[in-house]
Amino acid sequence: MNEKIVVVDDDPSLVHLMTANLEEEGYRVLSGYDGQMAIQLARTELPQLIILDVNMPMTNGLKAMEAIRENPSTHGIPIILLTGETSEKVFPRADAAGRVMHIKKPVDLEELNSVVREVLQKYPPE
Repeated sequence: MNEKIVVVDDDPSLVHLMTANLEEEGYRVLSGYDGQMAIQLARTELPQLIILDVNMPMTNGLKAMEAIRENPSTHGIPIILLTGETSEKVFPRADAAGRVMHIKKPVDLEELNSVVREVLQKYPPE
């Protein structure tokens, strides 16, 4: 296992926690702190998975997800959205984008590991 995962959240301590956890699980992890960084890392690194917070300043996670889906080179990358909301706005947009799972905040690391494994098995690199 040496899959590349991008982790993006505007909370540096959460990014550090998830990064350390995923690296311990054997993944290569790149991190960012806003939606623009998520879009840039998706395009330049072509990861096998992106973990993306919904509520971030500048470009939020939903807009970043949509931009990633619009780019032919990144449209198939699976995304796990992190959200503290159960908003009716979040889930329909995520479901419409395809290849998207959700994890509710606060993040439970065991759940994160389980969902990451599930997504990587369900959506192998194209």
